Amino acid sequence: MAEAKNTTADKSAKAKFDFTNLNTLAVVSLASAVTGFGAAAAVITGHVSLAQIKKSQESGRGLAIAGVVAGYTVIGLWILSTLGFIVLTIWGVRHGMPVGGFDDMRGGMKGGPFQMDLNPNGGTQGQD
Repeated sequence: MAEAKNTTADKSAKAKFDFTNLNTLAVVSLASAVTGFGAAAAVITGHVSLAQIKKSQESGRGLAIAGVVAGYTVIGLWILSTLGFIVLTIWGVRHGMPVGGFDDMRGGMKGGPFQMDLNPNGGTQGQD
């Protein structure tokens, strides 16, 4: 009976994951890909960690692949959104829309729902 308890304890100890054998760059790759800002770093660290895992037989291959895939996905979305912005800008210029920038803001607000009358007497400032 004591032997049966020891074998179940051994099985549960083997079922636990060994984090000391985990490739650190694989974790870095996935973490930087999740942020979105570190997509290029995710791709680089993911490929480096895959090479390290292949040589050293460490664990973390799934994390490295997930980081590489997520990094390439974010980079692809950046490229698509940039191309979409360029297409919309060209379409807007062809249809008479003003291109972005701060040129329209010279002189402050011109009209609109929040225009204030600065003359306490009402009317325009040049009249007395």
